[in-house]
Amino acid sequence: MKLIVFTLFVWIVSASILNAQNLYTQPNAANIENEANTTTGWSGPATITSVTGNPQNGTYSLLITSNGNGARHSIYSFTAVVGTVYNVSIWARRGSNNSNSVFANWTGFQNFTSVSIASTQWTQYNFTLTASSTSPAIWVYASDGGPAGRTAYVDAITITAQAGDTQAPTAPTNLASSNVTATSLTLSWTASTDNIGVTNYRIYQNNTQVGQTGNSTTTFNVTGLTASTAYSYYVRAEDAAGNLSANSNTINVTTAAATDTQPPTAPTNLASSNVTATSLTLSWTASTDNIGVTNYRIYQNNTQAGQTGNSTTTFNVTGLTASTTYSYYVRAEDAAGNLSANSNTQTVTTASGGGGGGTAYTTENANLPTVNWQSLNLYVAGRMGIGTQPNSAYLLSANGTVRTKDLVVQPGWSDFVFEPGYDLPDLKKVEEYIIANGRLIDLPSAAEIQENGAKLGQTNALLLMKIEELTLYLIEMNKRLENLERNIQISY
Repeated sequence: MKLIVFTLFVWIVSASILNAQNLYTQPNAANIENEANTTTGWSGPATITSVTGNPQNGTYSLLITSNGNGARHSIYSFTAVVGTVYNVSIWARRGSNNSNSVFANWTGFQNFTSVSIASTQWTQYNFTLTASSTSPAIWVYASDGGPAGRTAYVDAITITAQAGDTQAPTAPTNLASSNVTATSLTLSWTASTDNIGVTNYRIYQNNTQVGQTGNSTTTFNVTGLTASTAYSYYVRAEDAAGNLSANSNTINVTTAAATDTQPPTAPTNLASSNVTATSLTLSWTASTDNIGVTNYRIYQNNTQAGQTGNSTTTFNVTGLTASTTYSYYVRAEDAAGNLSANSNTQTVTTASGGGGGGTAYTTENANLPTVNWQSLNLYVAGRMGIGTQPNSAYLLSANGTVRTKDLVVQPGWSDFVFEPGYDLPDLKKVEEYIIANGRLIDLPSAAEIQENGAKLGQTNALLLMKIEELTLYLIEMNKRLENLERNIQISY
């Protein structure tokens, strides 16, 4: 009878452990459910690698190697709920060339004390700790001192939360709308209550979640709506444990009708100036609108060739062909997308290749003693070759070194790297790309440069982009170092 009771107890305890959600989710060498040959999720000044050979579980384990005093540890952090008790289980062993390895200086936990890893055999270490931070960190030291090269191994890590908050918040009340326009509106409601605390509200439009506040804010701006359309809304509160309240009251809102349907007046007095063989300038008299003109669209031979991007009434046209006739007209646009009628049409013929007050360069006059090229502007309508035959793909080809005091190119630039939302490549992905391709991401290969050459402006923009990405990596690394300096507490 005792054996049956004991067996049942073991089965119940095992089932509870298996059903608990393992918060050690990063796929790496110490993950039981999702083992991978990586060190994803771990950081720190010590060197950490995925290794085979005598793992505790599966195929791999994590090897932590000291780089000397001050660089002996690696760190793993996870998302936690403050006040929740967590069970942390880690299998570990020290290296054979080692003074004691140690679990020390864990951050974001209450009542943690240092624990030595004294054996070269795999040993299970268990911790039951209360989170005092939303991102507590586990620190593993390869040694408690001594020179670089000392090691520790960890494997089969589990992090589970003990049963905690299961009480949902109360339902939000008094949901109402305001500031209703043709494309947007504002929702507001009375806050919910919770035994621990509300962390955010989820907003539902026509029974589909369209956003959340991200905190305990009780207002939300809805955008991207369609004019003269009915929508229904309700809100649900959520706490840190993920418990959701019942629905708030439901409200029905109809957006306003589209207001601005009146197009601007047509631009007038369209004219051209500064006509050369390859470019010209257009100008016109501004349109008027009941709300305001936002930009002008420029059409060349009935196809849009550009727009001003604002209410500017001039536009420079480039890339034209010499001795060619073009027709132009302009249309004004307002913020609602209403387009005016066409302006008057302006027909323009570009100058010949030798126009513009200069002298056309030809085979016949290239070496005439009567033509002083040092005192004349040079215009070439076709392709030019210096020391080589002209290439149809380029306006100018030179076989030899070009000497100049300065060279101006007008490529795109790379300041977009510093814009919010720029997708900075993960350094692990950069490393993998370098190993696979032998160069940085986005840069051409040596073979491509050998075959096609390099565009100076494009190359400068790419190199600046890499410098700016490197700056972002350095800023992030500096932040991490400052954070480590604030948190590290060496007590042994």
